[in-house]
Amino acid sequence: MALASRVLGVLYLAGGLLVAFSVLLPHPEEADAWALLVIAGLGVAVGGASLIWAKRARTGTVHATLAAGTGLVSLCIYFSGVAAGIYSAMFVWVVLLAASFFASRAVAAHVGWVLVSWGLALALVEADTGFSVITLWALGSFVLVVAATVMSELEGGRRSTEEQLRSAQDELEHLAHHDPLTGVANRRLFEKVLTRELARAKRHGTPLAVVALDFDKFKEYNDEHGHAAGDQLLQIATSGWARVLRTEDLIARLGGDEFVALLPDCPPTEAERTAQRLCSHLPLSCTCCAGIASWEGHESAEELLARADAALYEAKEHAHAEFSKA
Repeated sequence: MALASRVLGVLYLAGGLLVAFSVLLPHPEEADAWALLVIAGLGVAVGGASLIWAKRARTGTVHATLAAGTGLVSLCIYFSGVAAGIYSAMFVWVVLLAASFFASRAVAAHVGWVLVSWGLALALVEADTGFSVITLWALGSFVLVVAATVMSELEGGRRSTEEQLRSAQDELEHLAHHDPLTGVANRRLFEKVLTRELARAKRHGTPLAVVALDFDKFKEYNDEHGHAAGDQLLQIATSGWARVLRTEDLIARLGGDEFVALLPDCPPTEAERTAQRLCSHLPLSCTCCAGIASWEGHESAEELLARADAALYEAKEHAHAEFSKA
């Protein structure tokens, strides 16, 4: 609402100055100049406040200020003493601002208040043209309703386009950081999060562990059952791992059947139990090996990941061991 408040502030200032100049310039004799100057002063004061406190503006405050502006414009018409004057044009500002920032119902409410307020003001002054007050109000109402409708449609289209662009951007962001097959993080996101978690562990002195995972005889499985079956196996496995890991943990696919789990704030003993759970939550007739590396407080992300890989290769070399700890 900050932008709406700033725009409203500008319109209040412009309206106040317009009313003040209208009094200084030649104006109808029926006009109450002092009352109009007071309204002009209020307009400038409210406009300045709206600009100064724009960052703190709330939706309700903007609605109330805009509705108050409608009332002030109607008072200008009343104190001018004539039905056809320059002040009625300021209702267009009200309608355009409402249609630019608010939903359809709110716009309809503001337009309705404009028509009621303006109608009351016209009923209390004289029609100084060949048109009756009712004709002036009816024609002016038609113009305002059309302006509100067109502006609302334009703003609705703009908002819809922005939402589509944000949705597309979010989707591209997700695709750039996640594996398209399994939906887990890819290497790029894993390395980014690993760097961040290492910095946090160093700053707070908390433990951090990495678990490297690799399926046993995955190539043979693909050759025997086909790549579609192999893809399905990976999807089922990662779905099971998601239920095992904590919300703060991260599982990533580095390529093929190679995965890695990042376990922030996880001591070595708990990392070992997590690795056991990961190896046990697999589809039937499927096994994997795991290599665990707990951060020692000084090594880089590359060194930590290399130790986890070394532990994984050691585990694969020992047929009797399900996993090895570095």
